[in-house]
Amino acid sequence: MYKISYIGDGENTEFVFSFPFFQESDIKVSIDNEILNNTQYDVNPNDNFTGGVVVFANAPAINKNIDIFRQVELARVIDYQPTSKIDPEDLNSDFNFLLAALQDIQTINLDLAQWSNVHDNLLNKIDYVIQTIEDKLSGGAVLGLYYNLVSVLDSLINDYGSVDEDADDENNDDYGSI
Repeated sequence: MYKISYIGDGENTEFVFSFPFFQESDIKVSIDNEILNNTQYDVNPNDNFTGGVVVFANAPAINKNIDIFRQVELARVIDYQPTSKIDPEDLNSDFNFLLAALQDIQTINLDLAQWSNVHDNLLNKIDYVIQTIEDKLSGGAVLGLYYNLVSVLDSLINDYGSVDEDADDENNDDYGSI
C-alpha cells in the first residue's frame, strides 16, 4: 500500500504525497486512524497522477497523525466490446489498474497475517488458562476446599439444630429457631 504520514502542527493545510494513482477518489486521508470523508479535503494531482497535494480547509490539530494513502476501488474501468479492436493503451491501463488493486490487497493480507499471528498466540494463551482452570476443577481441588470448609465450620458450630427447635443456650453456637 502506498502511504505517507505526517504529524499535524495546527498551521499547515497542504500535505504532499508522491505515489501513483488513477483518479482523485483513489486518495484517502485519515486523521488518528479515522478515515475522513472526501469532502473534508481536496486532492490536487500532478499532471501524470504520480503524486500531488492534499489540501485541508482547516489545518489538522497539533500532534494529530495524518495518513495519506491509496485505496483503489475494485471496479471495471474499461469495457471491451466483442466486435471492437482492443487499444493497447487501454489494455495496459487496465492491467496497471488491476496490478495496483492487487498490490493494495496484498498489503492488507500481510497485515492480516500479522494479526493472525497475534490472534493465534492470544488464543493459545486463553486455551492454556481454560485448561488449567478445568484441571483444577476436575482434579478435586474444589471438593477439597469444600470439605476443608465443612470441617472448619463443624469445629466452630457444635449444634446445627433445626429451625423449629428452640436454642438451648443463647451463648452457644446453636442455630435453633430464630
